[in-house]
Amino acid sequence: MIDVRIDRDHEEIVSVLIAGHADSGTAMIDMVCAEVSAISVGVLNAIEELCPSACQIQMESGYVHIEVIQSSAKLQIILQTLEIQLMTVEYTNQNYIKVRKAEV
Repeated sequence: MIDVRIDRDHEEIVSVLIAGHADSGTAMIDMVCAEVSAISVGVLNAIEELCPSACQIQMESGYVHIEVIQSSAKLQIILQTLEIQLMTVEYTNQNYIKVRKAEV
């Protein structure tokens, strides 16, 4: 199971944690991991290119953590796009990915 946690402080996303693998062993569900990986890498590249030094980022196999250091409207749009994309994957693959949101 891929677990996603999106933390907000009021309306702003302040951190995103993506951890785990779909662990199905089938080619179709390996697509879930591929989708989440592609989305994550694309967003991390966008953050690095468009909002350098705005976040502390950790990325390993099966693990991505984004911690906002300096928020901006541009960064929030990127993070909201990440949220929407991951929720779209969850909508069609509920047995393999769970997106949770929390107010901190």
